[in-house]
Amino acid sequence: MDIKALLIGGIIPSIFFGIVAILVKLAMRAGISLPMYLVVVGAAVFTCGVLVTVGTGARDLNVVSAGYAIAMGIVWAAGIYCMSYGMSTLKLPVSVVAPLTNSNAIVAVLLSAVFFSEWKELNMTRVIVGTLLIVIGATVVSTSR
Repeated sequence: MDIKALLIGGIIPSIFFGIVAILVKLAMRAGISLPMYLVVVGAAVFTCGVLVTVGTGARDLNVVSAGYAIAMGIVWAAGIYCMSYGMSTLKLPVSVVAPLTNSNAIVAVLLSAVFFSEWKELNMTRVIVGTLLIVIGATVVSTSR
């Protein structure tokens, strides 16, 4: 894996998703309701999608791919809603929510191992050790308050 792939596919999104938690908290503090938050975020995602589609000319789409994209949007929105609810209504600090929600790597690795047969290429010892480290790290950070 080259540095460009690692940077664009992993490091930059990690930074962006870390900023997301801060922006969620700021929006909640500023007084947006959770349903309107999803509407506004959805409009922003839609606008970005339109701009990238127009800019690149890429318009590949079929019923199956659209179905997966819709499912992803629903799951993502539900996760963002829960995260936002935790910060706004339950008054959870970002320092608790962010480490726990970013433990999603464990879920992604496990599901990709099953759905895409990536288990064939995985070093299970490293997966287990990495999973333990993520769980321990998320627990330690989220309880540091």
